[in-house]
Parts: sequence; C-alpha cells; structure tokens
Amino acid sequence: MPWHIEDALRERGANYIEGGLWRPFAVRDGNLITGQQQHSGRKVAELVIETVGVAQ
Repeated sequence: MPWHIEDALRERGANYIEGGLWRPFAVRDGNLITGQQQHSGRKVAELVIETVGVAQ
C-alpha cells in the first residue's frame, strides 16, 4: 500500500493506539466503542455491556 491509515490519522492529530498483531484489543471513547481485528469481539462486547450498564 502506498500509505497507512494510522499515519494519515496521526498527521491529522488523532490519538491512534493499537494492541499488537493478532491480540484482542478494544477501546471506548465516550459512546464510541471499537475493536481491532476479528479477535476483539469478546472485548468489544464486554465494553458494550459495561457501557449500557447491564448486570453480568
């Protein structure tokens, strides 16, 4: 690829973080919850549950 999305985001002032290759990783910023790669489904679900306040 001629460029990487993370480089473009950083150039525009984004706080881009990652959890490492092939590792589950998810973050929450206010109401936005996002995960990295297909391995992060469980982490994303846990953050959604925590955010909406559903008892476990």
